Amino acid sequence: MLTRLRLAAVLVTTLMVPLQGQVDEYEVKAFFLYNFARYVEWPASSFKNGTDPIAVCILGENPFGGALERAIAGKQVDGHPFLVRQITTPQQAGSCHILFAGSSERKLFRSIASGLKTGGVLTVGEFQGFTADGGVINFKLDEGKVHFEINLEAAERESLRISSRLLSLAQVVKE
Repeated sequence: MLTRLRLAAVLVTTLMVPLQGQVDEYEVKAFFLYNFARYVEWPASSFKNGTDPIAVCILGENPFGGALERAIAGKQVDGHPFLVRQITTPQQAGSCHILFAGSSERKLFRSIASGLKTGGVLTVGEFQGFTADGGVINFKLDEGKVHFEINLEAAERESLRISSRLLSLAQVVKE
């Protein structure tokens, strides 16, 4: 319980720290992707077994450099280690647990979003209109700070349960 409270405090503090000099925007976003996995519950059918990795997929270009790999190195959530992959086709997206679409991948995300029929994919983006396009979580920069919005309808379609702790830190939006 105390660890989760500390994590919530770190998340809130990170939201309030301007991205000037000391912390790279994509280091913060990588930290959030890891923590989203801690506060999202996937359907049981999303994993083959209790040690199946959480596949974090990056659609198209990778804006993280090595920040995402560093953020998840050696970490697990409920016994599931992490695996990072880059994907370029809609067919590859169905095997992802977290799918990140960068700002340069809006058109490709739209084609993938309409084809995601498997459920259990937490889609995360960083461009205006992402949640309106069916994405679950969208990063937004405001005065140099990273914020995020959550589309609960999209999460429900994907059979994802999002913790109230995570929802309390987000702006909840509708399509």
